[in-house]
Amino acid sequence: MDDGVAMYRALLHNNTSPSQLLFMGDSAGGGLALLTIQALLARELPVPRGIIVISPWTDISMSSESYTRNEKSDIMLTANSVKWAASLLLNPNQSRLHLYDPLISPLFGSFKGFPPTYVTVGTAEILEDDARGVVENAQDAGVDVTFEEGLHLLHAYQLFFPYIPEARNTLDNINKWIQTIFTENQTE
Repeated sequence: MDDGVAMYRALLHNNTSPSQLLFMGDSAGGGLALLTIQALLARELPVPRGIIVISPWTDISMSSESYTRNEKSDIMLTANSVKWAASLLLNPNQSRLHLYDPLISPLFGSFKGFPPTYVTVGTAEILEDDARGVVENAQDAGVDVTFEEGLHLLHAYQLFFPYIPEARNTLDNINKWIQTIFTENQTE
């Protein structure tokens, strides 16, 4: 997250307008993109034009029901693999961080001041509720949120666009959303 903030500051320093920038990430990268926006807001830096997160990992505590409900249907991720990744993340920082810490679990951080946000997730993946929680928290904070679910689809199903028509549709919808947010308020 600190590297993301440093890169963003470098872009701003080189006269790139935040209105020209868009954050996007999938899985852990989706969580990282959300954490970076939260860090920008905490540092009172301007936010990018928008953010897109695909199947974001946002709850390191794995406290939502989809971790068990979708354990057998998610062929990309398992609860054990996510738990292992969380232990690697926490191991060197166990004395300073906990699973619900908004510094590592963006679901528990603030969404106040977020730019327009696009969230997409498959309903057969263990991270389904992570994404739904982001949507709910962002909407509660007054953020303009677009949410798309892939019915009965796996983690990061959009990666399989050559094979899954729904993935192509989602990518088309993301493209349209990007076009919309970049054509709105062109004076920025």
